[in-house]
Amino acid sequence: MTLSLDVQNLKSISELFAYNWYLFLPLSVFVLIFPNLVELITLFALGLIVGYGYVSPILYEFVQKFLPDISAVIKNNMLLYVLIVSVIFSVIFYSLYKSIVFLGSFVVSFMIANFLIRSFLINYLPLEWYAYLIIGIIVGLVGGFYAVKNSSRFVGFIAIALGSFVLVSIAFFMFDKHVLQLNPTVFGWLVFVLSLFIFMFRITKLWGSNK
Repeated sequence: MTLSLDVQNLKSISELFAYNWYLFLPLSVFVLIFPNLVELITLFALGLIVGYGYVSPILYEFVQKFLPDISAVIKNNMLLYVLIVSVIFSVIFYSLYKSIVFLGSFVVSFMIANFLIRSFLINYLPLEWYAYLIIGIIVGLVGGFYAVKNSSRFVGFIAIALGSFVLVSIAFFMFDKHVLQLNPTVFGWLVFVLSLFIFMFRITKLWGSNK
């Protein structure tokens, strides 16, 4: 089964989380209530959710296609496989997270600085090419370090978004299975809309009062 991130496939993705609800229900509740409590724990929980719900199925499809003998072994030990993949992805995710945040913020800040200088200051303050490079690097470093320093809020946003999605996915999958079966498209839109509502409500409650 091929999984993709679109509305009609949310039902299939929800099934993955609902199958092991006893693991992902408390994880999603934790990151919803305490998104910034401990950044390491939150990032590890996020890595588990993403690793289980998206990375492990993609990796399994690859192994199934090119290494059928190994896929047969994995199929007989599926729970162990997804847990190992999820933990490994969590470790990789955390180790690369700070670097990705810094590099992304550095590049964006560098580009914005050069854009602003070339757009608004070049007529009043002509500079050599290396001056643009030096200014861009300085602004990029400032932007990168600032983003890393305030990364906990960014982690909080991502944690709340994923926590909302997983919680709503499990709830609607159980409703679909035990109460009323829903069309995949209707199921997907309901999950998306309610997840977005919970996300907006939570971030408003969490950070709205700090403005």
